[in-house]
Amino acid sequence: MRIVGLVQARMGSRRFPGKVLAELDGKPLILFLLERLRFSRRVDSFIIATSNLPEDDVLVEVVRRGGYQVFRGDPIDVLDRFYKAAYLFEADYVVRITADNPLTDPEHMDEAVMSAVNKRADYVTFVGLPLGASTEVISFGALKRAYEEAKSPYQREHVTPYINENPDKFKVIYLKAFPDFKYDSFRLTVDYPEDLELIRAIFREMRDKVDWKIGDVIELLIARSEIAVLNKHVIQKSKFEVDERWNNKNG
Repeated sequence: MRIVGLVQARMGSRRFPGKVLAELDGKPLILFLLERLRFSRRVDSFIIATSNLPEDDVLVEVVRRGGYQVFRGDPIDVLDRFYKAAYLFEADYVVRITADNPLTDPEHMDEAVMSAVNKRADYVTFVGLPLGASTEVISFGALKRAYEEAKSPYQREHVTPYINENPDKFKVIYLKAFPDFKYDSFRLTVDYPEDLELIRAIFREMRDKVDWKIGDVIELLIARSEIAVLNKHVIQKSKFEVDERWNNKNG
């Protein structure tokens, strides 16, 4: 089995342009994430999947200088981009990661990978983790079918909705991160400057720990409410929201 991590990244965020290169611990956010992902024991390689737009040239340069591979594809049809990257890198399973989730948890990632492989699942993810800490594991066969059958713009832009919305066509597994609790009210993704402020505050508290995990972050947020509230007012975008460029894609 070849397991490939595809890190979805772009410079052109509407809410926080250039956020993937924002500074965290003295390095660009994207490199912080990639260094964290190296703790995974089940993923063979991590590839940046970005667009072929000129605005993403600077991102490509930073990532390649850091020693990582890059795939460039469709700017808004991210499902197309993922399928072609998975095909090129001969993936049996793809781990979908987004570059605005710098605290993606490698431990849960590896558990999801092993669940997918051992149970021959098409799709595995966690429920109960903070927004921005989980990942999605997708079989190449399921990715290919979604690529061929998904039609709605939000299904194409967000990669996995078609799989989640058609459980009769795929073997889907949802794992519980914490059997007795749900922590998905915590927001650890970076869509706004306030989100980055929270991530920086967390890292300042964690930087002296050698191998901190998402459980340590949750304990911190529970104990330190003044940190947890830094982005409480931020409203998460709807999964149905799509890039306005879809309206002109075929025009």
